Amino acid sequence: MHARVTAVLVSSNGAEHLPRTLEAIAAQTRAPDALVVVDCASTDATATLLANAHPTRFISASSRLNFGTAVSHALGVAPPPENENEWLWLLAHDSAPEPDALAALLAAVEVNPSVAAAGPKQVEWDDAAYISEFGETITALGASVPLVETELDQAQHDTMSDVLGMGAAGLLVRHTVWNQVGGFDPALPTADNALDFSIRVRLAGHRVIAVPAAKVATDGDGFSGPGRSSRGSARRKRQTARRAAQLHRRLVYAPAFAVLFHWLSLVPLAVVRSLFQLVRKQPGAIGGEFAAAFKTAFGSRIGEARSRFKASRTVGWKAIAPLRMPGDEIRRRRSLQREIALTYLRGDRDRIQFIASGGVATVLIVALVGFVVFLPVFGAAAITGGGALPLADSVGGLWSQIGTGFRDVGLGFVGAADPFAAVLAVLGSLTFWSPSFAVVCLYLVALPLAALAAWLCAARLTDRPVLRALAAVLWVIAPPFLGALDAGMIAPIIAHLLLPWLMLAGLAARKSWSASAMASILAAAVLSVAPSLWPALTVIWLIATVASRRDVARLIGIPIPALVLFGPLAWDQVQRGTPLALLADPGVPVWRDPVQVLDLLIGLPTAGLGRWEAIAAGFGIDSSLVLVVLLVLAAPLVVIALAALFLPGSYRAVVPVVIAVLGFATAVASTQLALTTSGSEAVTIWAGSGLSLFWLGLVGAAVIGLSSLPRFSGVPAVVAAVAVAVIVAPTGLGVLLGTSDITAGSGRQLPAYVTAEASTTPRVGTLLLAPQSDGGLGAEVVHGAGPVLVEQSTLATTADLSDGAAEGDEGAELSELVGNLASISGADVADRLTALGIEFVLLSPAAPAQAGAAADDVSGRAANALNSNAQFTFVGDTSVGELWQVAGDGEVAALPAPVPTNTGTPYGVLVLVVQGFVFLVALLLALPAGRLQTQGTRAVSATAHVAAANSVEERLAEEKTHEYDDEVPVGEEPEALETVEERDLAPDGSVAAHHGGPHAPSGDAVTAGAASGLAVDAGAIALPAATADRDDREPSAVSPVEPGERVKTTTPAERDEHLADAAELNEADARDGDAPRVTVTDLPAAEPAAEAAPESDSAPAPLAEADDDPDVDDEQSLPPVHASAHVNALSQEAFAPEEPSEHPVPQATSDAASIEQLTPGDDDAAPAEQPVPTEQPAPAGLPAFPVFPQEPAEPTEPAEPTVPDDYDPNDETVVSVRDAIERERHEQDAEWHRSGDTPAPTDHEERDHDGR
Repeated sequence: MHARVTAVLVSSNGAEHLPRTLEAIAAQTRAPDALVVVDCASTDATATLLANAHPTRFISASSRLNFGTAVSHALGVAPPPENENEWLWLLAHDSAPEPDALAALLAAVEVNPSVAAAGPKQVEWDDAAYISEFGETITALGASVPLVETELDQAQHDTMSDVLGMGAAGLLVRHTVWNQVGGFDPALPTADNALDFSIRVRLAGHRVIAVPAAKVATDGDGFSGPGRSSRGSARRKRQTARRAAQLHRRLVYAPAFAVLFHWLSLVPLAVVRSLFQLVRKQPGAIGGEFAAAFKTAFGSRIGEARSRFKASRTVGWKAIAPLRMPGDEIRRRRSLQREIALTYLRGDRDRIQFIASGGVATVLIVALVGFVVFLPVFGAAAITGGGALPLADSVGGLWSQIGTGFRDVGLGFVGAADPFAAVLAVLGSLTFWSPSFAVVCLYLVALPLAALAAWLCAARLTDRPVLRALAAVLWVIAPPFLGALDAGMIAPIIAHLLLPWLMLAGLAARKSWSASAMASILAAAVLSVAPSLWPALTVIWLIATVASRRDVARLIGIPIPALVLFGPLAWDQVQRGTPLALLADPGVPVWRDPVQVLDLLIGLPTAGLGRWEAIAAGFGIDSSLVLVVLLVLAAPLVVIALAALFLPGSYRAVVPVVIAVLGFATAVASTQLALTTSGSEAVTIWAGSGLSLFWLGLVGAAVIGLSSLPRFSGVPAVVAAVAVAVIVAPTGLGVLLGTSDITAGSGRQLPAYVTAEASTTPRVGTLLLAPQSDGGLGAEVVHGAGPVLVEQSTLATTADLSDGAAEGDEGAELSELVGNLASISGADVADRLTALGIEFVLLSPAAPAQAGAAADDVSGRAANALNSNAQFTFVGDTSVGELWQVAGDGEVAALPAPVPTNTGTPYGVLVLVVQGFVFLVALLLALPAGRLQTQGTRAVSATAHVAAANSVEERLAEEKTHEYDDEVPVGEEPEALETVEERDLAPDGSVAAHHGGPHAPSGDAVTAGAASGLAVDAGAIALPAATADRDDREPSAVSPVEPGERVKTTTPAERDEHLADAAELNEADARDGDAPRVTVTDLPAAEPAAEAAPESDSAPAPLAEADDDPDVDDEQSLPPVHASAHVNALSQEAFAPEEPSEHPVPQATSDAASIEQLTPGDDDAAPAEQPVPTEQPAPAGLPAFPVFPQEPAEPTEPAEPTVPDDYDPNDETVVSVRDAIERERHEQDAEWHRSGDTPAPTDHEERDHDGR
């Protein structure tokens, strides 16, 4: 009986694709009997094009319908089927069938009467040599999986027949069966629409088959099925649709008793999966998880779908069980994806060359110097003096001080903790058995840690080992760093150590969620220890955010952890009218002489010219002369940094110079802001934090400037380093010589008598009296064994800024109490001391900065008053001062435990929960979580960056790595830490690209990297003029493959995306380091893969990081590409087919094969002429493949190297290569002379090498 076919063509704003689709329908060798077209409220020329095609029926919908609903509307006006031999051919505006497609589909169903649906092989719109989709199935848990996706069509799947599902484009469906199962589910507009329909057809007792002979070209614009756009918004939408479709099908397919359970689990599963999305560095997918869950729970017509499903079902799920993908195949695919990624990410990828370029040696030498310099602190339990105090008695005491609660400072008050407390809690937890010992360890490792950070930062800017070592040395001997170490300023020390890491993470944050999250954590830590950097870092963040354009999503959230950490403190400070106090230094306020601007210009954070003034005074030298000498010594570094703005590549020095200017401005402003008090003296902000930022920019600009010099850059580098070393020598040796403010010891702050009492009465109080230079007495109440650093609060130290300070009336009462104690007034103070929990009074000597006659006088009068007061008993003269105990009834005065704790109020709990949640999210994003990563913080050539353009990211991204598990999102993708822009393209518009990143496997066709490590890269890539038409690209050539191998390639669309990423990566390398111009050369055809195996030395260049976020738009507006296929050969032994052929597959080659290579020294080499393929006979039953004839090699004379257009004999790389060859030649000649033998003849290319 003659089959009657009704073609249903649905279009929605498809004018771009309709002409080709209509022509393809008209060109069918077996034309459809009727053509019904549907226009879904198109706003372009779609309606006109459809009308001009003279369809049998034209339906114009008044609103935009999804594909399945539009087909149902079309069939509503079509006559009902009269018999079982009437068929529907479903087409969309972007579905262009080949001329014999319908004939092939009908031929397949005619010989298979049980078939109710037959699907064609969907191929790429621009290149029919690539399969875009061919068959679908589901896992045991219901997740959809493509059987074949994005592969080079080499007839490897032409034996496929029965499948669980097919795509909607070009699907041939028996009309009666369509009516029986109810068509497509309206709740599945794109994702899984045809898969769900196919499953219902199967469960209705019919078959669904794939017809390889029928081909339909599809563009994948997201109308008849999930789109294939790589834009971030499209990917997020597609991921949400897939998840919603999976959840919808789960509720439809589930037994009645399990529906409620699945419905209740929708939101909890979204929460769990969101955490895994964070681990996968895909925060953009979190919204989709919840959107899919709520849409399925409340916006999906589950009841109607279940009724339709139940009415058409005639067989059980066991009938389709063999067509579902088993768990071992899922695990094999995941394992293969990881192996592919490892294959591309292994190898010699450490472009930093931390060992070879002297990084290890630099750090070890600095570590040895640091051990010698800080030898006096070795073996100490704690460090005190200056701004240093013991951290806390226990780890629990550290963590109890974060958040908001009772602040046990002075008389005590309730308020928010300084963010610095959280940093101290983390630091002290490293030595949990003795938290204060962490500060000792910090001193011992401070110098090598600073050297390591600076060396890695310099590696981001230059490839020269000498300059990297220079940066490490300059950062280690930075005056603000050594000044902080000398003064015991723990917070500025940590700030100096963290700033380079913050810079590294910040530079990489544009292209990496991990780096962005790490930058947010580091920014919170830096601002916690150096709040004065808030303005400067905010300006830098704003500039970076504005300049990031489409990558703003990764930068906009960097300040969030810092804002959350400072939030409670900011609320308290604003409430009492002191918002400026947020910039106050945390820790112990220490008064120092005012600092002059010239001191800051030298880099010194304190007065006294880094102790050179005192040294000069000992020799009778005027301090002004010392100042001039120090300014001269500091000049070389400043001059080099400023000169970088006028040397080649000056644009790279702009950012460091801006950072230096902001840092210096911060330091100057710090000297003018007195926000805290020490006794009766106002204390200005520590200028060293701003100077550390200033020094960071200064060193960075100097490294860039010196790297621009072709020769002799080592001389100014050594001069600058030696000059700075002279400046800081007295300060740097202060701990070793005993002239610093810090003391290493047990950490005991109070007399042993008090600490012994505190061991049994932890809250025993001690009143500390300290003579002041103005004749006053500083008073402080401490509890227990003495003050600890974690309990210090800027709410207390900045209390004098506010009339309504936290201490308020109690502070005035304490002042009155101290006045009565220091004079013979006869006032009864015992009861008041007991009420305050004060058991002891300690009169300490005047501090060096407060010493003087007035201080001695007030100290003497206070001692006489206490001795003459019968309410006190003199205990004795101790190492820390004179001690008295309050006379009483024998009971020790002490306060009860502080209330409330940081968890004692709902507000305190809320603060901890919010802060913990924010930092947990940041940590989940920052941690690598076992993912494959490459080195990102380095200066590498453009070649390596371009090679990264086709990294694993594109094939392991969301749309290529489907979720095979209902609970845990799978698919791992490496990250990119560097980006670039268009200006680094070659002058002719070309850019080198290393095509063919690893692809996610589909069915039996997988890439070779995982199994054998053998990869054949084919594809010479050129960028034609921007006016070239995208559709004018020629078909891709196919590289030769090994007999019996299955191959997998990238598609033209993917190559476009990869090339755009290549241009972006190439640009970033030029911004971050001098990158050589890279072009691509067409080379002769590749040898057969079997002969290429031994040539392992020619493996593809190591890959740099790829973008870890598939949710961000990575497209660039670049000219169209002209590329051939990238082929990855599969190990035949590891992944052999289940039923091997009786005949071996003959050697396959291509008549237009080309292999892309990156040749930095031979940019202008002309492509060699390729041999013409000839036909070879194939075994019976197999097609013939063209084979390249083997031509005998002809001897040739060595040619003079071609001079590239951009060859510069004075270029840094050229000079270094030429010098290396010259040194090697001299060494060889010397060896020959020592041995007495005749020197071997030297090739002219070696003897007269010009560095090319």
